[in-house]
Amino acid sequence: MRNKVLILAVLAAVLCLPTAASAQMYGETLHISLMGGYLFPNNRIALENGPVAGVGFGYNFNKNWGIEAFGYFAPNLDDDGTLRGVNVLNPPTFSNDVTMARLSALYHFDTGTNFTPYVSLGVGGQWITRDRPQYENYTSVAANAAIGFKYFFNEVVALRFEVNDAYGFRRRQDARFNAPMISAGLTFQVGANPACPDSDKDGVCDAYDKCPGTPAGYKVNPADGCPITVSIRMDIKFDFDKSIIKDQYKSEVQKVADFLKTHPGSEAFVEGHTDDRGNDAYNQGLSERRANAVRDSLINDFGVTSSKVTAIGYGETKPIESNATAAGRAANRRVVGVIEGTDVDN
Repeated sequence: MRNKVLILAVLAAVLCLPTAASAQMYGETLHISLMGGYLFPNNRIALENGPVAGVGFGYNFNKNWGIEAFGYFAPNLDDDGTLRGVNVLNPPTFSNDVTMARLSALYHFDTGTNFTPYVSLGVGGQWITRDRPQYENYTSVAANAAIGFKYFFNEVVALRFEVNDAYGFRRRQDARFNAPMISAGLTFQVGANPACPDSDKDGVCDAYDKCPGTPAGYKVNPADGCPITVSIRMDIKFDFDKSIIKDQYKSEVQKVADFLKTHPGSEAFVEGHTDDRGNDAYNQGLSERRANAVRDSLINDFGVTSSKVTAIGYGETKPIESNATAAGRAANRRVVGVIEGTDVDN
């Protein structure tokens, strides 16, 4: 119980540490981990569950691969205190000290954010010192596997959580020592660059910024430092054989104009369409007149720069509904477009 309270206290304390939006795991760094948790030995080895503490030392070759040596110690674990096949009214209790060590390879999944999940595989040893009469001390080679994550508060300190299992190969008491464990603690990167150079001041370290030189004010993806794109859709319907924008669609044109003015790098590709009544050449010209009507309105009525708007006519070649019905033909007489731009801070 006291161990659980201690773990919760540690977690609460580290959550209060200041965080950095660009804090991530670095390659070519040493790391030290201090962990506490709970051990769940398989019951056939006659050991009760109990608290465990560990310390690890490792090296990250790059943002993905690393190697680590870890040692754990679980002192004074009780066993069941009974003699096999014998009923004892007040069975005695015995103390057992468990020590485990492992050497593991770690693979980190680089998310480009504070959160870094990982998996590990390794080999090591298990040692149990027992004070129960007729029970020998236990020593075995073991295989170890783990999954976990690191959450970086800054370039040096990270919260670490792990679930692992160590499986011993030597049999004792008709069983091998299998030791699942849940642990949490802190990892410290030694040699990481706490300054985190950020040449374009977008909040993402240069080492992880795939879009260097982002202009000031642009909102960027914290995973790669590239500007975030946003878009809107335009859909304007026309009467038969007409290219005049009806009053009810003026607000749709204004919406596009406002978007083009407020989002850097945005462009509008305005696509005109018709139904299938009339010959192909006439419908091609009608679709172009419709697209140009919207383009002209954006430029002349709403002050959009002409270079930001391109009008294209497709005639009757791209229907969205069947031209066999009046409703379908009405849906096909349209000007549409998807307008994309870069999001910026207000």
